[in-house]
Amino acid sequence: MTGSRDGGAVTAELVIAMPLLLGLIMLVIQAGVFLHATHIAQAAANRAAAVAAAHGSTAATGQQAGQATLAEIGHSILTDTDVRVTRSATEVRVEIVGVAATVVPGVHWQVKAVVVRPTEVFVAPAVLACASGPGRPQPTPIPKGAPDGRHR
Repeated sequence: MTGSRDGGAVTAELVIAMPLLLGLIMLVIQAGVFLHATHIAQAAANRAAAVAAAHGSTAATGQQAGQATLAEIGHSILTDTDVRVTRSATEVRVEIVGVAATVVPGVHWQVKAVVVRPTEVFVAPAVLACASGPGRPQPTPIPKGAPDGRHR
C-alpha cells in the first residue's frame, strides 16, 4: 500500500487556522458592540445636555435624564455607567463613561462620550422706540401717483 506522507496536513492546518479565524470574527463582532455602545453613550449624553441646558433646569435634572436614557436603550450593551453633569452660567458639560458588553472573553473596552453645549438664557424682547424718535431717520413719503403701483 502506498500512502501519502501529507495525509494529516489538512487536519493540522485546520487546528491552527480555525481558532484564528473564529477569534478574528469575534473581534469584529466586539468592535461592532463597542461602536453601538459608543452611540448609546453619545445619545444619552446629548439628551442629558439638552435637559440640563434648558432655561430653569439643573445639573441633577440632566443627570436623571441621562441615566433614564441609558436604562431605556443601553442597559445590556453599556454597563458600569457613570453620568457626570456640570452646569455653569454659560455652559453644560456631560460626560458618560461605561464598559461595552463583552463578546471576546477578557476584552473590556471602555466607552466615553462628552457633550458640551451652551445653557439657554431667557432674553426679554427689547422695546422698540418709535420710528420717528430722536436719532432715527425719518421715513420718506411716497408721492401720490408714483410709479410703484401703490397709489393711483
